Amino acid sequence: MSNCFGLFFNRKLKMGISLLWMASSFQLSKSLAFSLQSSHSRPLLRAPLSARLISRPQIIDRRAIFARNMSSSSNQQPSSSPSQSSSAFSISSRALQTLDPCVILMKQIISQHASKWENDPQGIFSLAQGVVHWRPPNSAYEALSSAAQENMMEPSENNGGFGMDGSIGGGDGRIIHTYCPDEGYPPLLSALKDKLERENGLENPHVMVTSGANQAYVNCVLTLLDENDPKGNISKCVVFEPYYFNHVMAVQSIRGGVGCGGTAAGDNAKSIEGLLVGPTNKGVPDLKWLRSQLEQNKYGEGSDNNLSGNSIRVVTLVNPGNPTGVSLPYEFLEEITKLTKEYGVWLVMDNTYEHFDVQKKNKLPNSDSDTGPEYPCFDEEHVINIFSFSKGYAMAGFRVGYIALSSKNGEEGMGTHAYEQMLKVQDTIAICTTRISQMAALGALQAGREWVYDQVKTLDVGRAAILEAISGLEEIIGGDGAMYVMGKLPDGVDDQKFASSLVEHYGVAVIPGSFCGLPGWIRVCYSNLPPEDCKIAASRLQKGILELTAK
Repeated sequence: MSNCFGLFFNRKLKMGISLLWMASSFQLSKSLAFSLQSSHSRPLLRAPLSARLISRPQIIDRRAIFARNMSSSSNQQPSSSPSQSSSAFSISSRALQTLDPCVILMKQIISQHASKWENDPQGIFSLAQGVVHWRPPNSAYEALSSAAQENMMEPSENNGGFGMDGSIGGGDGRIIHTYCPDEGYPPLLSALKDKLERENGLENPHVMVTSGANQAYVNCVLTLLDENDPKGNISKCVVFEPYYFNHVMAVQSIRGGVGCGGTAAGDNAKSIEGLLVGPTNKGVPDLKWLRSQLEQNKYGEGSDNNLSGNSIRVVTLVNPGNPTGVSLPYEFLEEITKLTKEYGVWLVMDNTYEHFDVQKKNKLPNSDSDTGPEYPCFDEEHVINIFSFSKGYAMAGFRVGYIALSSKNGEEGMGTHAYEQMLKVQDTIAICTTRISQMAALGALQAGREWVYDQVKTLDVGRAAILEAISGLEEIIGGDGAMYVMGKLPDGVDDQKFASSLVEHYGVAVIPGSFCGLPGWIRVCYSNLPPEDCKIAASRLQKGILELTAK
């Protein structure tokens, strides 16, 4: 009987895989045909993409390339770096110059001092990494359970189908171990499009599911940035200081950009290669500075074969802010959207903390709670919106984020063109986010935004305790958005040494501001502990600040 089942299952599986292969091959042929056709007819975009992605397909003689590489390899000199001796086994200078992941560094410091706190029943409290203290909604686990049970059924028990009807499990439990389309699990894509229109005001956008919001941002960097613009100038990406370290790390590792973080040698070091780091005022980006930089970096306008554009390709904004904890109002977001459009520059909006706009600053003018989207985003061709399941839905370990790109102007639209090219990046990096994680995300969505808001309300106690704990510092920003506050340490206090001593002697961990481009500050997260534990951690933090800054 088991042999018969195995033969039957193998035949059905092979048939299914063959059909999927044929379908994907047909789709790929259509995509290539469209790319070849549109490469001649598509007008030059004011907000250009990476030339590496949109270069015209060519027939490649791989044997000839291999022969050339072999013949020239004996004359090729290996690259070197400040931290490497001359060797044939070199490491990319971009990787070496990229910031170290600060969350890992803080975890190492916690591990280093854990033995000193092993007799304390509560151990070391972490106010460092941006995670939440609650668990995903039950509907996410129900989706997982349903899919897993279905996967173990014999084909006769679940009709042997490859259904995608969108219910929990959806008939797709049988294939949770397989690839899904690069852009995402179809029932989840459909649900996300509904969510984006209803809650964010984005009409029928292109959606791509990624392995977290960090991969979403990496997709954007690889799709939008070149080494140089058509005039030979260095192609740049703007972030604002204090910045989200993983955004900086993405640009550094892909495009280059030494000198960000606490190691900056001076103001000039902050604009080396691909990164241009802008100032903020109490966590609010300086738009006068941005306009000045956009004006300085534009080129063309009537000269050199009418080639015009801007060396700044991308402006990055996180709202509500990480690490600032500042929520920006709708009017500010509208202004930066118009500004980037005026200069033909992409605006990448990271909305990971959309559920954490505590004071509802991002609200359409003249709208009440019953009208308009809950968290409005801008449905413009040059705006790319990033979202995540990691925070509000507490699904950080599932690694599910998503990107929304405008579908305005159809096939000729900038958003559509960017989406088509980004699929190449997606297929190269992840192929697709794991199907089982996407099924769990679909289940989580069924809990709804109000479920998330109920969890976010539990942060009020911890936020108040942390704000009280750092109230003695001379300057504080944040507390009205995301899950962070930042505080300025007294002059002369090294933030990294302070953070290490805080773990060792007071049993509480924070992020040094140096890792966010703001030396002398600390970032404190108030969401990763239940309210009562957060109050204890806050008292430790307050004591540490009083004693360590008095020395």
